[in-house]
Amino acid sequence: MRDRKRGTHRRASTSPWMYALATWLAGVLAAVGLGAVSPAGSALRSSLGLSAGALAWATSSITAVSALLGIPAAWWVRRFGAERSLSWGLLVMSVAAIGSATAGSWGLLLGSRIAEGVGYLLVFVAGPVVLTRMTQGGIRAAALALWGTCVPTGLAIAAATGGALASWWTWNQWLALTAVGPLIMAAVLTAVLPKLPRTAVRCAHREAGAWNGALRLGVAYGSLSLVGVAVVMVLPPFLTEHRRATPAVTGTVMAVVCLGSTIGGLAASWLLRRGLALSSLVLLGALMPVACLPAFSAEFPLAVSGAAATLVLVVDGLLISAVFAAVPASVSSPEQVDVANGILNQLGSVGILLGPPLFGLVIAAAGWGAVAAATLVFGGLGTVLLLTTARTSATVTDSAAGVSQSPDAPEGMDMRKGSEPLGKAADAGKPHCTRP
Repeated sequence: MRDRKRGTHRRASTSPWMYALATWLAGVLAAVGLGAVSPAGSALRSSLGLSAGALAWATSSITAVSALLGIPAAWWVRRFGAERSLSWGLLVMSVAAIGSATAGSWGLLLGSRIAEGVGYLLVFVAGPVVLTRMTQGGIRAAALALWGTCVPTGLAIAAATGGALASWWTWNQWLALTAVGPLIMAAVLTAVLPKLPRTAVRCAHREAGAWNGALRLGVAYGSLSLVGVAVVMVLPPFLTEHRRATPAVTGTVMAVVCLGSTIGGLAASWLLRRGLALSSLVLLGALMPVACLPAFSAEFPLAVSGAAATLVLVVDGLLISAVFAAVPASVSSPEQVDVANGILNQLGSVGILLGPPLFGLVIAAAGWGAVAAATLVFGGLGTVLLLTTARTSATVTDSAAGVSQSPDAPEGMDMRKGSEPLGKAADAGKPHCTRP
């Protein structure tokens, strides 16, 4: 009883932003693991005798796990609990990273990366659920938009840190280092995050038609992820082959371009926190295909092309963050958020896997000018679906201002100022299936 009261007091007295930032850091550290192999790629190929294709499998296997198991993982998170899944996901990633660091063959490396992909998937399904249930109103919209910056931030940290250590450390030491952060963060979250009330398992016939909004957002996320990853992957060969840029110049341009995605996500978080309607952000999607024209044209100065490509990633990052912020309003009840995030992760990962080869086929068939057309098709699809969801759900920044205490919150929890979870208010009085 004493521990229960102490946990309630801690949860009531702590700013929701402390929980949100801790959860965001967990996502960033997981994303570092996602990008850990690339900085050590040359050393790995030399040490283990890998082909470029084998290394690519080891690099993309984490994303492949999400593309296959996103929705099943969401059901598991619902039963196991979001805060526990978040900590366990980080722990699995840490153990698997040690396996990668000690791998002596491609098979062991691939197996370790697949295991790491399972932990990564748990983190990225559970993280938004924790944010949704720990925050409310404008804070929730801003926190979920901030979550959309986890992947570009983590990939940037992995590229910068791994690249800086490449000449000093072996690839084994670098991969072992990536295991430390998730391990520490798993312990921190276990100690800091309060235990969230378990959501009920709803009857199948009641949930059968509940996923239209989540599916629209999932396709939107997949389309926008496809564009962002594809532009990042095809821009370097364009710069080196058609703009005759040196590797150093290309690397500098790409660093700035990739940073654009994080800037866009932070901008979305800032704007949504201040009450800007989600539909207002979505309209910026029209800039992406327009910016692709100078980005992939040799008629413009290199600085202009680089700035245009950066704008593409800024808008793409902003819209991806808007997708995460729109999830709670896209479902009919709070306990559906976990499965909705599983849908997002599965369809988003499919987009990430398909983006580079699809854009490569388009370029091979119609030249570099077709990048703008492909961006118009896929970016336009994502923008339209996001706008449709935003309008049918009103705005994600609507706050439950008249609610003083959530049915999910422990006794005495103040729910004013959007500081704590929505709980089950949307489903009060509705019958639920019993847990098997």
